[in-house]
Order: sequence, then structure tokens, then C-alpha cells
Amino acid sequence: MNRRRSRRQAIALPALCLALLALALQPSARAADDGSEDVMQAVEGLWAYTDLVTRDGQSLPLTGIFLFKDGTFLQQSIFNGEPFEAQGAMAHAGPYWPGGAGLRMTSDPTLSLDPGSKAPLTSTGVLEHDIAVRRDGEELVIQFGGGTSTVQSFRRLGDAADAALYPLEHGVFALVDGHFILVSGNAERAVTGYGTYERDGDALTLAITRWAESDGEQVTNRRDTTLAATFDGTALALPGGQRLAVVAKGDAAP
Repeated sequence: MNRRRSRRQAIALPALCLALLALALQPSARAADDGSEDVMQAVEGLWAYTDLVTRDGQSLPLTGIFLFKDGTFLQQSIFNGEPFEAQGAMAHAGPYWPGGAGLRMTSDPTLSLDPGSKAPLTSTGVLEHDIAVRRDGEELVIQFGGGTSTVQSFRRLGDAADAALYPLEHGVFALVDGHFILVSGNAERAVTGYGTYERDGDALTLAITRWAESDGEQVTNRRDTTLAATFDGTALALPGGQRLAVVAKGDAAP
């Protein structure tokens, strides 16, 4: 019970304060100390989570993905644990740029999904963050709070050179390096997930690694399964009749 409560508290942190412990972030290892474009090159790519460590040093294992590409990021993850159906999920998307401790980031939407909570779906809205960055070969560590808060570390999945990002009304859909990432939602409804995919014309077979969705009253988690979808470049159609339309970049959030 205490472990479950700790996970919920971690989800409630503003955008989970994506971070590295300050002691682990030595100045010589920082990707950029002056907010230069070097930090953009350091973070760009597709990344899989290896750990999340809270500000007080507690490790909260999770399975998830993070994409940095051309000034837009997407993130989706679900905490490890059993029963899987009760685990909390988080998903964020938005712009990023050089500045502050290395990188500035704005998350919108900022989504938390917790099956056991009285508020199973939380949409925090726009949150801006100051992030310190460390890149060491195929490993990446980021720290919000300007380098003073929770640790999130990653291993590289790909360079994202072929990434295609499609802005949605409340999120982003991405196809990159053979993976899909979906972050879409607001305070009333959310659908998030990632995995690999196969495409035949407009037909998509989504091989789900992690998936969490909510109608505002309950949360459904999925893992290691497949979904049949269609995508014609203008809308993503999901099982159950849900249709997520692609919008002009200036009309999306982000």
C-alpha cells in the first residue's frame, strides 16, 4: 500500500519533475551549460526509460518512451508493478528549446491516469520547466527544477531521423523508427500509448508496449497486445469509433 501511495504521489508532481539528482549531474558531464544548440543535439532521438528516481532518492521502476524531435517532445509511460491494471500512467507533449539549466520545456497536455484514484484522469494543463541534461553515448539523463529534482534516465532506441509528427487538437501522434507514440487528452478524456507498428496503406497494426486511456471515470491499461487502427494522414481512427483528427500546427495544443 505504501509503495502504491508513493507512485501516486510521484504522478502528482508537476509533470513529474523529470529530473536527475544534483549530485549525479557533474558540470563536466552536462550537455550544455550555456543554453546553446548543443543541448538540442544531445537530447534529439527516441529514448526508452531505464529508471525514475524521486527527489528523495526513491526509485520508481516504469516502462515508457520519450521522443525529442525538432523542438517537439512526446512522453508516455506506466509504472511497473502488479496488478498491472492498477498502475498509474503519465503522458506529456509539447515544445522544447535551449535555455535555463540547459533545456526549457512546456508540457501541454500534461496527463496523469490513476485507476485507483478518486480523480482517475488529471489534466494539469500547461507547465513550463527548466531542465538540466546529461548525455553519455547511448544514455541520457534529464533533470527538471534546473537540476535539483527527480531523476529520469534513458537508453537510446533510435536517432528519430525518419520521425513524422502529427499535431492533434489535444496532443500529438508520432511515427518514428518503427515505433508509434500517442499522447492525446484533456480533463474529460485521454488516450495514450506507444509500441511498434506495421502499416499497409492506411491500415495500422499497433503492437502495444504500454497503453492507458480514460473516459474521465475509469482507466484502462493495456500491455503486450495489438490494436487495429487506420491513419490516412488526416485522422487516426481507433477501435470503438474514437477518431483523432490531425489539425494545423497553430491550432494544436501543443
